[in-house]
Amino acid sequence: MKSIRIFGAILTIGILFLATMFVYGWWVLHRPLDPAGERSFVEIQSGESLESIRTRLVSEEIISPQAAWVHWARLMGKDRFVKSGRYELSAAMSPVQILSVMVRGDVVLEQVTIPEGWIAENIIRRLSADLDIPIANFESAIGDTAWLSSHGISYQAIEGYLFQETYLFARGISAEEILTEMVELGRSRATPSYRGRAAELGLSWHNVLTLASIVEAETAVPEERSRISAVYHNRLRKGWLMQADPTVAYAAGRTGEVLTSKDLEVDSPYNTYIYKGLPPGPICSPGGRSIEAALYPVEGCLDMYFVARGDGAHTFSRTLIQHNEARRLAKQRKIKEEK
Repeated sequence: MKSIRIFGAILTIGILFLATMFVYGWWVLHRPLDPAGERSFVEIQSGESLESIRTRLVSEEIISPQAAWVHWARLMGKDRFVKSGRYELSAAMSPVQILSVMVRGDVVLEQVTIPEGWIAENIIRRLSADLDIPIANFESAIGDTAWLSSHGISYQAIEGYLFQETYLFARGISAEEILTEMVELGRSRATPSYRGRAAELGLSWHNVLTLASIVEAETAVPEERSRISAVYHNRLRKGWLMQADPTVAYAAGRTGEVLTSKDLEVDSPYNTYIYKGLPPGPICSPGGRSIEAALYPVEGCLDMYFVARGDGAHTFSRTLIQHNEARRLAKQRKIKEEK
């Protein structure tokens, strides 16, 4: 009997010990190491083991060394679902909360804003700088004709298809994934209504983007876009040369610069002073307002010319005589301003 009582006492103590250890372990897992802990960034590599992650979290004093973090993850069946990426973590979070964040993949998102009218080269440079991805990775993706074709880009250039927007990208995302998201966003803006309107005008969507990119590059005045579009529609309909300076600047690799008479002679299908019709493709990434202007030029507009006034806006003319006078006045205004 005495031995039974001793065994019973030992068993009770053992159960109480295990229960105490369980409660303590649960408490450590659900308790922040430091409620006032500052946030820090932790990069989880693809394929990194839980033990390796735990070691780093402990060394950076984000979780307690006593936290059975790996065992908890395995017990809850979450050990195979931790996602790689850059996380913002803190000792003010419990180990269980940290595990949940990694399983959900709540990675830090980097905001990247792509302005209207940028050329692809500048867009890629910003993406590379902001997301720390080599430019070569982007160049490899856009140089892949099969990839371009898979996204409905028949012309062999991505210019004009990287839609301007403010994006949120996760660190570690590939260049191809980034470009895909941007191109697909642009495609989603090509609504059935827009495509139907393009068909009415006898234009492909590629043509629309091309014309819209020229409109985008011509003016920063929103109210002028549809009128400038009307001028180019009129010229195309009459079989005139478009004579769009931005296309020449693009051909000469001098986007945004003042052109010279020599630039106008550059032999390129983008030189609309030499070749009739639209250039082979867009010369920049047009915004939504320029796309709409390309599709909906001012109705009944008979303008065939426009010239920059020097204040950001333009003077529109129907005849060459009117246009030459507008150019003369613009030149006089510029001379007065320079004095």
